[in-house]
Amino acid sequence: MYISTIHSLESLEKLKEAGIDAVIIGVQYYSIRHCIEVDKTNLQVWKDKCKELNIKLYVNFLRMCSEKEIEKAKEWMQIFKDINIDGIYYADEGILYIAQEMNIQNKLIYQPETLVTSSMDVNFYLEQGIQAVSLAHEMSLDEIMMIAQAADHLEVLVNGYFSIMYSRRPLISNYLDAINSNSIKENKRYDLIEKTRDERMPIYEDHAGTHIFSANPISSFEQMDSLKEAGIKRFRIDSIFFDDVYTIQVLNAYKTKTNLNIGCDRWYHETTIKKKEGQ
Repeated sequence: MYISTIHSLESLEKLKEAGIDAVIIGVQYYSIRHCIEVDKTNLQVWKDKCKELNIKLYVNFLRMCSEKEIEKAKEWMQIFKDINIDGIYYADEGILYIAQEMNIQNKLIYQPETLVTSSMDVNFYLEQGIQAVSLAHEMSLDEIMMIAQAADHLEVLVNGYFSIMYSRRPLISNYLDAINSNSIKENKRYDLIEKTRDERMPIYEDHAGTHIFSANPISSFEQMDSLKEAGIKRFRIDSIFFDDVYTIQVLNAYKTKTNLNIGCDRWYHETTIKKKEGQ
């Protein structure tokens, strides 16, 4: 099962042709690190279109909620239940409690980024009745294979950048204020370069705080056969900093078993340059 973030409703048919099984969208305020934000009035449009194409519709609901944000989260969860959303990615334990109250815990996919590193973690959450668990992105192939021997319903990120640090503080704004620079543009990608390294780590700030990503995107083409043999059935592509054309290229590469002969980061920069030149 191939799952991917998406940038446009118009891309659904081409993504389906390329082999996508599910797409992930964002919603206002409660989604973080998402590629597209869909308002309440258009959620049903997305659901209907996905159903027509036999694509599952998942929602990024990864915000860590404060006490005052819980009631609004319940309203969103009721909306998801009403339109029969196929999956809800969450990281806050309070969302699990809300889902259990509504009897929709089977819609949940636990994605706490770095926290799930053992089969005991996975099995504990599956025992709560949720749909699947996303493994930590920093794990080695051997570690993933060991967990797969003792747990089911695993999901792994196979392509794309992943979050290595998240802070609720507006760190970029604070830095720019300190050096008397211009105000930040929300969701604009910056690059963080450490003093002792040459790698450029993507960083951006939004309403939820500051997000720092891996210097290089994951590319798991050579590991796919091993992951499938281990029994893993859910493979996620995160197209943040890319677009739907890139996702289609990745899907076609997996389908034809022809490796992408272009680095993800180089692809991003070349595509950006072409767009600026109007090509």
